[in-house]
Amino acid sequence: MGDLESLQYTPKDKSLRPNQGFIGLILVLVILIAGLLFIKSSYFTIGEVVVEGNNYITAEDVYHIAEIPEKLNIFNLNTVDIKNRLLNDLRIADVEVSRRFPGTIVIHIKERKPIVYITSSYGFLELDAKGIVLAAFKNLKNMNVPMITGIRLDNEYVSDKIENPTIQSVVCYLSLLDEPVLNQISEVNVRSPEQISAYTVASVQIRLGSSERLADKVKLTNTILHEISDKKMSVEYIDLTYASPFIKLKP
Repeated sequence: MGDLESLQYTPKDKSLRPNQGFIGLILVLVILIAGLLFIKSSYFTIGEVVVEGNNYITAEDVYHIAEIPEKLNIFNLNTVDIKNRLLNDLRIADVEVSRRFPGTIVIHIKERKPIVYITSSYGFLELDAKGIVLAAFKNLKNMNVPMITGIRLDNEYVSDKIENPTIQSVVCYLSLLDEPVLNQISEVNVRSPEQISAYTVASVQIRLGSSERLADKVKLTNTILHEISDKKMSVEYIDLTYASPFIKLKP
């Protein structure tokens, strides 16, 4: 019996063993905190920002207005703040900012369409169809809408509405043209309120005269330029100053 008693199993004290579950929980928490600090860090480039719907405003301009940093971390960007900053720009009519899985922010903008440029004491002003100054530029890198020449503005700036009746007539004329036709117009020259001429990218002069019968001149411009393009006609000028239009062909 003494031998049997000496061989009896004596269990170890469980209180001396570390709680493995508790240690595992601590490790998970450490990993989660480290991951959160990593994705919130400004020292790493994480994700991308995509701009959609822009035809006139460059993506670089959108990034600048929205204050998108060069070292991008989309987890640090607030979509509401981005939207509000962009809506403060007159060139933008509306904007939607959304997150696209897994790591993209999409900025979809609806632009106020610029209709014409005009020179000013500052440089160049960009006007919309209502004659409101959308933007001011010291220099123009790209001419994506026509230019008004022969007349210039002085101290007007962004958000101002142009009240000059001749400029208003030119803006109205351009805004009513079909888009393919508008894209053919490169310049509108104002020698006087009674001597207004538009020029196409093919150097065809369109003599508009005064702003009288403006709606008729818009319809005639649309019809004639479509016909010239379809028939590949070689035209020197188009005279719309009279009720019956006259087309002068090149010899």
